[in-house]
Amino acid sequence: MLENYSNLVSVENYCKCEPVHHHVKTEKESCQCNELGKVPHDPSTCALHRTSETTENSNNYTCSNPRDASVDSPNPDRHETMYTGEGTCQSKDCEKSLNLCSNITQDQRLDDEKKKHRQEKYDDYFTSVYNLFQQPIYIGETPHQCGKCGKCFSTASSLTVHERIHTGKKPYKCKFCGKSFNQCANLKTHQRLHTGEKPYQCKECGKSFPQLSALKSHHKMHTGEKPYKCKECGKSFAHSSSFRRHQNIHAAEQHYTCQECGKAFHQLSHFKSHYRLHTGEKPYKCNECDRAFTHYSSFRRHQKTHSLEKFNECKECGKSFLELSHLKRHYRIHTGEKPYKCEVCDKSFTVSSTLRTHQKIHTGEKPYKCKACDKSFIKYSHLTRHQSVHTGEKPYRCKECDKCFTEFSTLREHQKIHTGEKPYKCGECDKSFIQRSNLRIHQRVHTGERPYKCKECGKSFTKCSTLQAHQKIHTGEKPYKCMECNKSFTQDSHLRTHQRVHTGERPYSCKECGKSFTRSSYVKAHLKIHTGEKPYKCKDCDFSFIQMSNLRRHQKIHTAEKITVVNNVT
Repeated sequence: MLENYSNLVSVENYCKCEPVHHHVKTEKESCQCNELGKVPHDPSTCALHRTSETTENSNNYTCSNPRDASVDSPNPDRHETMYTGEGTCQSKDCEKSLNLCSNITQDQRLDDEKKKHRQEKYDDYFTSVYNLFQQPIYIGETPHQCGKCGKCFSTASSLTVHERIHTGKKPYKCKFCGKSFNQCANLKTHQRLHTGEKPYQCKECGKSFPQLSALKSHHKMHTGEKPYKCKECGKSFAHSSSFRRHQNIHAAEQHYTCQECGKAFHQLSHFKSHYRLHTGEKPYKCNECDRAFTHYSSFRRHQKTHSLEKFNECKECGKSFLELSHLKRHYRIHTGEKPYKCEVCDKSFTVSSTLRTHQKIHTGEKPYKCKACDKSFIKYSHLTRHQSVHTGEKPYRCKECDKCFTEFSTLREHQKIHTGEKPYKCGECDKSFIQRSNLRIHQRVHTGERPYKCKECGKSFTKCSTLQAHQKIHTGEKPYKCMECNKSFTQDSHLRTHQRVHTGERPYSCKECGKSFTRSSYVKAHLKIHTGEKPYKCKDCDFSFIQMSNLRRHQKIHTAEKITVVNNVT
């Protein structure tokens, strides 16, 4: 098109149409176009396009190009020659009797075929430029439209990427874990989890991130920016995910209510997922081992166990991780590294999220409130666990002992009792634990740390839950009530233990003799009969006991003896 346009300009420089002298008799009107620079709406309207069609009845044209003919020309007769289709002269009266607006050479006696060929060439130029101006020009428009949803895109490549959403096509596969992506850029970002590459570094603290979005999110910690503001209470948030989670607290309407247990949900997908707990439906089936799952997230997590290669393996315990960052975080268990430190109490943590949760203890912030009893919690997970007290819902059942739990994570921890797995080992006394949190609490026995202090009496505790239970002594609060006998308790665990009196449940069994107990502590104490272990030793007489309670009862003997001796002396 551009080439045709440049050729058109060259034609413009060569030819000009001017008015003819009408005293020359013609049968048709002559070309009156003075501006060839303007493209005509119909190329056939200009006389320039009719020069090759001259016949014995053709129009007469007046030449105004001094390069071809003039009064001062060496050969003025040539200027006076009138042309017909046969090339014969028709008049000598007009001073300017020829106006040929075509690319004519100085030898005007070219044969008709050459003239026709040249004229057709000019016709093509005009037609091409005319068509060029008629075509729509897309400025800021999006001509590439999706046939499925009607969404438009500026480029064909963007449309191709979008269409993979409808087709489900994911051509870019991770060589490490087999996960597929619909865009190459997403694959590259994902692979940084395996390689550990973190190209985006914070200028404030030097921390690096695999994604630019993660860096921007992190930078809000330094700037204090909280762009997401709740219209209900005015509270602001740095991240949209935290903002959306917070909004659920204010949501007054609960659209989807479970008819089985009365639990309500804001989203239909959450309701459907919950209802499968009652129906037992497990629609997500693993092709590798035929194991089925209720939730898609659990299914995806399980699939990784099959594809997991030993590229992120812990050298200490052999445990493998899909992501390098998870391995690094896990490795801190063995090294004892705690890089995240609380500025208020100097307490350190292995994970930044744990530090943020801990800091709420100092600020007193409890954003998650129970609608049933107005009790507030630091963490959303604590609220959901508490709500099961009101609903009585325990959807996660252990296949070994049929014990039910409110949370899936609690069930996983419980199952380690049956498997005997105790991955968390104390470096001081070689004692092992099922949960990492239990190990941390145990280590306070060696360090003497008691971080949780009662404001009423100054007594300190190793566990936050123990402090909370203790504080109810001062308030007299006993929120956990038995439906059978109306007896109340300060702790939920005490209520559950008590309820076994009515149900006859004894979930803790001795592997040596098969005797069952209502509490795990009773089993541990009972096992010492078989092992002969007597860890509680009297300092006065070197007597040893299996249980602490027996030692305390024994020590009263010495206390009574001392009182008697004092009385005798006085």
